[in-house]
Amino acid sequence: MSRFLLAKVIPALALALFVVLMNSGTVLKTYGLADPVPPYFERIAMLISQDQWPVAGENAKRLEVAWRKVVRRLQFSEERDEINNFRHSLARLQGYIAAEDRGGALAELKELEETWEDLGK
Repeated sequence: MSRFLLAKVIPALALALFVVLMNSGTVLKTYGLADPVPPYFERIAMLISQDQWPVAGENAKRLEVAWRKVVRRLQFSEERDEINNFRHSLARLQGYIAAEDRGGALAELKELEETWEDLGK
């Protein structure tokens, strides 16, 4: 019986655990967070449209803090390129906000939204 456990059951359970972990990105990116990422997209877009650049910059920094909390959860279930793409888009967004470039900032914000939606698929 113990040989059966070591040879069949334990490896099967380990594989099942890894499959669940690798497919958990959709759940882990929003579940149980005090400060979720998606509300920032609409908030920052509204602030950019109203030319409230300092407040938009503060919200972009808060978005980065929220992203850092989420990325710890996603690092095992998502591709590294997708995570890096989000991080780079966020840096470009902050640059456009600092330059007060409405078109560029809104474009980067839309790219962030698309990347966010693709995480976990």
